[in-house]
Amino acid sequence: MPFDLAKGTGTWKGSKRSDNYPEIMAKMGIPADVLAMMKDAEFPLEVTVSGNTFTSKGTMLGKTAENTFTLGQECEETDPTGNKRKVTYTMEGDTLVSVHPNHDGKGLVVRQTRKWLDDKTIRTEYKVGDLEGWAEIQKI
Repeated sequence: MPFDLAKGTGTWKGSKRSDNYPEIMAKMGIPADVLAMMKDAEFPLEVTVSGNTFTSKGTMLGKTAENTFTLGQECEETDPTGNKRKVTYTMEGDTLVSVHPNHDGKGLVVRQTRKWLDDKTIRTEYKVGDLEGWAEIQKI
């Protein structure tokens, strides 16, 4: 069964993380002070799906980003801080995969795989350059 994108609509909060999660986020350019604020933050996410295209609108730390992606096509993504980068989303079995081929503008490849653990929990596995780790979020 493919990853159900539409189930992502709701309000989410981080729950569990790998021990090296702060190191992974730092490599992705997330400052330590922002990461600390994100730790207990709740973030609303709206997802709409039409065929192979989905739109995700999320608010984190008071900033909103809305992006539209088509599975299998390279698209541009804008994060809540205003940074833009290329990304391609695909489905691999029951997993949603996103690959940023040049996340930092210096060739850093970031691969994220997302899988539903249950109806209210998503686990994201990260491969950021040579670092690997994971984080889970729960719908509240």
